[in-house]
Amino acid sequence: MTRIIGIGSPFGSDQLGWLAIDHLQTCQLTGCELIKLDRPGSGLLDYFRGVDHVVLIDALISSGSFGDVKLIEPDELEDCDGLTSCHGFGVAEALGLADQLGLLPSRLSLIGIHAQSDLSRLPSLDTRALERQVNGLI
Repeated sequence: MTRIIGIGSPFGSDQLGWLAIDHLQTCQLTGCELIKLDRPGSGLLDYFRGVDHVVLIDALISSGSFGDVKLIEPDELEDCDGLTSCHGFGVAEALGLADQLGLLPSRLSLIGIHAQSDLSRLPSLDTRALERQVNGLI
């Protein structure tokens, strides 16, 4: 089974992970569990249990086009401005901890949705690109 987790909060472009899950709920994905989490921090590790594949979706602070969807390799997290770290203990930190503790799922995929440094603005989500990325992963 694949667990797809949208990470965010109810504020500005930090909602993008949640909006992605809202959209994916309309897509008839087979063998997938869809979850929305509010800035889970280290609690994210609990959601790695019992599944083979985890897909994380979060806003990505970058210079990309506002709302574009990008597949991110886990080793790219250190090089990019990051999946929004306004969570304090963000996705990169949670993945680093999971790696150190041997808790990473056997397959991990990361999808970033381009936001800008002004997280108060909410871009339109490129739902077609989101569906292509997710279908390519599952």
